[in-house]
Amino acid sequence: MKPIPIDKLEEGMKLAKTIYNESGQLLLGAGMALKSNYIERLKKMNIPEIYIMDDNFPDIKAPEPISDKTRLEAIKVVKNTMESIKLGSEIDLAKVNQAVDSILDEILLQNHVVIHLNDIRTYDSYTFQHSVGVTILSILMSLHFNYTREEVKKIAIGAFLHDVGKTKVDKDIIMKPGKLTEEEYEEVKQHSTYGYHIIREVAGISILSAHIAYQHHEYIDGSGYPRGLKGEEISNWAQIVTVADIYDALTSDRVYKRKLMPHEALKIINELKGIKLSPECVDALLKHVAVFPVGAMVELDNNQVGIVVDVNKEDLSRPIVRIIEDEHGNKIQDIKEIDLIHNDNFKINRVIYN
Repeated sequence: MKPIPIDKLEEGMKLAKTIYNESGQLLLGAGMALKSNYIERLKKMNIPEIYIMDDNFPDIKAPEPISDKTRLEAIKVVKNTMESIKLGSEIDLAKVNQAVDSILDEILLQNHVVIHLNDIRTYDSYTFQHSVGVTILSILMSLHFNYTREEVKKIAIGAFLHDVGKTKVDKDIIMKPGKLTEEEYEEVKQHSTYGYHIIREVAGISILSAHIAYQHHEYIDGSGYPRGLKGEEISNWAQIVTVADIYDALTSDRVYKRKLMPHEALKIINELKGIKLSPECVDALLKHVAVFPVGAMVELDNNQVGIVVDVNKEDLSRPIVRIIEDEHGNKIQDIKEIDLIHNDNFKINRVIYN
């Protein structure tokens, strides 16, 4: 599969990843062939790009961490939760528990989940799908700290609800495409405090989960908000969600920026490791994010070009690459695959963008 800008879509192209609309409802399923009316609808939804199947490599497909059904239900719960808060209603804890349990159960049934590429998101649905993405990452990272299932679930609930405070911030500020004024930024910074108080009003949610919403923008060097906490003053659970939040945001399209590829986002996170972000939490993230995701076109240091066909869970930075062009740019007839974990002579120079 490969990403294609929305203005480059053609009839007959097949979707490689499911697309949801701004309400979190399934719009187009993976494997569907695009028709002209589908393409026009996607353009109106402000989706910048989608993933399509590559007919030259039909066998290459990145596995998803959870099923479409579970993701869809979780997105709906986030959306309904946000809308309920705006209307002054209480959070439906039973629905939140059900959504989080479904995500957690699916992940626990798998041996080692690797995140490849984010789901397709409209600008309007970003917050809903971001909350689910952060929950998935937070669960995966939490499993490396020997927490009990009950503890992991509390972390997941905090991650699932970490942005509910944004319901108290003017939507025009949240969706603003340009740089925020100082006053607007100060208002956005209040969402952590708003979220903490919203969650604390719900009987049955741990105060530790509420502190995830409160602290997910705190950094270990004290430069974060809302309280400028440092190091061990920040809960370990919140530090996990902070890393997950940053990674998911960096790899998502926003109204004010285009998304980064995993290797670009991980470079930024590694630069923050030990300065703003917990080294242990960053290391936990690195165990579950494919630096070069399945389907990525890459150039090796010998100038050969290939497609990532699988990852090595022992080292996610050294995948299995199918060579398709020689060092002179000629198509290779007898395609071969190189497992970089067993070939120290090769390394990936760069990702090639079509």
